[in-house]
Amino acid sequence: MSTEPIYYDPYDYRIDADPHPIWARMRDEAPVYYNDRFDFYALSRFSDVYAASVDHEVFSSAEGTVLELIGSPIEPPPMIFMDPPRHTAFRKMVASVFTPRRMALLEERIHELCRGYLDPFREASTFDYVADFGARLPVMVISSLLGIPREDQDMVRAWTDAVLHRNEGETGMSSAALAAFGSVHAYFQAQIDERRTRPRDDLMSDLIASELPEGTGPRRLTDAELHVFFNLISSAGNETVARLLGWTALTLAQWPAQRARLVENPNLIPGAVEELLRWEAPSPIQARVLTRNVELHGTTISQGAKVALLTGSAGRDPREFADPDRFDATREISRHVSFGYGIHFCLGASLARIEARTAIAETLERFPEWDVDESAIEMVHTSTVRGPARVPLIL
Repeated sequence: MSTEPIYYDPYDYRIDADPHPIWARMRDEAPVYYNDRFDFYALSRFSDVYAASVDHEVFSSAEGTVLELIGSPIEPPPMIFMDPPRHTAFRKMVASVFTPRRMALLEERIHELCRGYLDPFREASTFDYVADFGARLPVMVISSLLGIPREDQDMVRAWTDAVLHRNEGETGMSSAALAAFGSVHAYFQAQIDERRTRPRDDLMSDLIASELPEGTGPRRLTDAELHVFFNLISSAGNETVARLLGWTALTLAQWPAQRARLVENPNLIPGAVEELLRWEAPSPIQARVLTRNVELHGTTISQGAKVALLTGSAGRDPREFADPDRFDATREISRHVSFGYGIHFCLGASLARIEARTAIAETLERFPEWDVDESAIEMVHTSTVRGPARVPLIL
């Protein structure tokens, strides 16, 4: 056991580079950790993160699910910043258009995109798996779902990346992030205006035409509410899958025997996707605010306190997963919390799984072996998303 005091801070680049040693100490020594600099508590054990995720009445999302945004209300709020009954009404409406069937219809498009991005590198000696493929695939998929024209999709991805980026020690939005947010807003407003007069067969048009069930009767979403939905879908869907694919390339290089098993038996890939999600959660921190006092592990957390649910730490908890620091593509996982749990379970989970398993299958078909230049890896730094922005492969 280390004698150094535990310090965990999601805004510290040094910690963010590899938080697992600190998370392990937190699970063992401080399962209810308090950061006095940023005034939040953190839960790191699987059982605690799971229990808090399903207890939406006590661990509220109504003030936000991003640490630095709590206390700075967004109006109108995104659906993930709501509690029932408001959240129930919005989720029911979105679920009616964001269906597994619609996600499955995208599968052939995902295969097509994978082939288009990966085939040019068949004879190459190196390429950047994230910059050249992993970050491009999800933005094209989400953009296809929303109905963003292909020629605009990379531009929208660059804007959403800039909105999410945080410089080291920075908790608020930089001037560059604010400028990018303005660009995204203007772009989506033009798309909304066009679809109100000329609807298309896409998710944007469906959401514009959908009705929100309310006590006074159903109503259409306002432009401001549509902006929130489009920004949430594009940023969350793009960032998390890009990070998942970055971790995939790095992890399979570090565990070549496990990669070889997937090459030999592609039927193992769906299970391997769940193991990758457990191994490195692309969104490792979810924030909540307590609606009443909670007693946990001998510590009282007061009503109104900010609490970080460390889903990334939960995935490595030996109390839930045997030998958790070993990546095992054949591990049988009955549950993990990388997509959340309870009423806030990720609506895009089915699409993310389709993207990941298709990307892995298409990659292994072309490149059964590779190494990674780990000295050239670059990380994305936000308080909610963690993973590589660059993973140079050596083929």
